Amino acid sequence: MPRLDKISDELPYQRMETPRATAVDVSDPVKPLATDKEGTTNSESGGSNAKESGLRDEMVHDGPASFKFVKLYRFATAFDKVLLTVGIITTGANGALFPLMAIVFGNALTGFASTPVDMDSVNSASLDYLYIAIFMFFTDYVSYVAFYYSAERQMKALRGEALKHMLYMDISWYDKHDALQLSSRLTGDTVRIKDGMGHKLGYAIRYMIQFIVGFIIGFARGWDITLVMACVMPIMAISLSWLIKTMTIMAEFAQKVYAEAGSVAEETLGSMRTVASLNSEHKAIQKFEKKVFEAEKENIALHKMSAVVFSLFIASIYVMYSAGLWYGGWKASNGNTTPGDVFAAFFGVMMGSTSLGQISPNITAVSKAAGAAEELFAILDTASVIDAEKEGEGAKLKP
Repeated sequence: MPRLDKISDELPYQRMETPRATAVDVSDPVKPLATDKEGTTNSESGGSNAKESGLRDEMVHDGPASFKFVKLYRFATAFDKVLLTVGIITTGANGALFPLMAIVFGNALTGFASTPVDMDSVNSASLDYLYIAIFMFFTDYVSYVAFYYSAERQMKALRGEALKHMLYMDISWYDKHDALQLSSRLTGDTVRIKDGMGHKLGYAIRYMIQFIVGFIIGFARGWDITLVMACVMPIMAISLSWLIKTMTIMAEFAQKVYAEAGSVAEETLGSMRTVASLNSEHKAIQKFEKKVFEAEKENIALHKMSAVVFSLFIASIYVMYSAGLWYGGWKASNGNTTPGDVFAAFFGVMMGSTSLGQISPNITAVSKAAGAAEELFAILDTASVIDAEKEGEGAKLKP
């Protein structure tokens, strides 16, 4: 090791850079340095980009449809899983309680239709409504707290792990990824992910259970009325699936473009003195507006089509109501059923089908969360060429 007192004062200080090569255990004399065919040291500072690109191509998924939502709970602890289980159970119970009011309403209507009015049936229906209200309050509160608390804990773990993984990435990886975009994704995308993992996920499960239980009640109280009303279901299912798929793709595209626009704004504001000295404010604004306009144009076009499809979905619901009331009235006029059974089946199907309209925005939020997590989890799945976090690997200094 050279002595500091023998270094010439005339030589300027130079910072020595060591090439970023593959991690080698120097303490092992048997293991040689990696060399190519010509015997030269195989430095990966130039080739790491190609290696990172290959890893990137392997890790990036085919699209949001291939990204499984359960991967968002990669960092979930046992307590998080308990919270999620409690939230699913309580929100499912809440969704099942709501269509039960159709049965209570049918029993009350039967009591009012009798001559004289059957007060025992009416009083029993009143108490049933009270019990349902109490249980719905309890299950709604517990499910909301459980999903929200679980989502907050997941976001804390996800942000910490993502930042730590980015800090341990090789510097050549940043040559292909804009650090400012990564900052925008770490702050903006995680908000969307938390929204899709929180109460929106609970609402999606709740309305799905409400739809299933509503149709079960409809088939139990009037199977033929339910079948007549269910004739419109294919149109509703196709339009809803199209909306979910389209909103997922749109969310992924918008996140990408807005992240690029955010990086432009952050870079400009971070070096405002340089921008002002070069009179480059107009260029920065043009660059930012170009990215934002690209996302705006695509979003407007997709929302126009989404509005048409959603209008078709809502119209099909009211066509279903019309068909159910007409058939139920015709059947009751012939003496084949009672008004109580008709309205119990009708309101059961109505509450179930109405939940489809409530599912759409919540499923969209869940789909947006999966789309926003696509890029972030691809970064987490990318292996680092050098990883200071791994103990027992890499170059070691001899004592």
